[in-house]
Amino acid sequence: MIVEDKKVLRQMSKEWTGTHEELAKLVEKMYDAMKEAKGIGISAIQVGVPVRVFLAGDPEELFINPKITYLSSYKKKNWEGCLSCPNVNVQVPRSHKIHLTYTTLREGKEIVVKDREFKYFDAFVVQHELDHLNGRLIEDRGKAYTP
Repeated sequence: MIVEDKKVLRQMSKEWTGTHEELAKLVEKMYDAMKEAKGIGISAIQVGVPVRVFLAGDPEELFINPKITYLSSYKKKNWEGCLSCPNVNVQVPRSHKIHLTYTTLREGKEIVVKDREFKYFDAFVVQHELDHLNGRLIEDRGKAYTP
């Protein structure tokens, strides 16, 4: 179930420090909610768990405790929607390139630290999810349009 309560969504998420078993349960809950809603990304806060974890991409990749190491000054506005803000679209300015350092799992077991660059659409998606980790919604980024 996707959380739509703005009070919950505006919380700052805390670093993930849980066990592999807890992470597996959380990721399954997130994955199921994202697929049911036909989303392309989801943050833990969107299923009511305020920790710095999100899924994004195709195929989905797990991001644990991501940190921005570079953010391009060149920005582009794109229309965005959000699973937690149904029927709302906002034209959001996002950097066209971002570098992240984050932890992920390889084959569901081994913890791996990655340093990766994202461009264009992928950069917009990870920035959207990072906003969730920091208690921000698309409504905070521009004027909402409801079709």
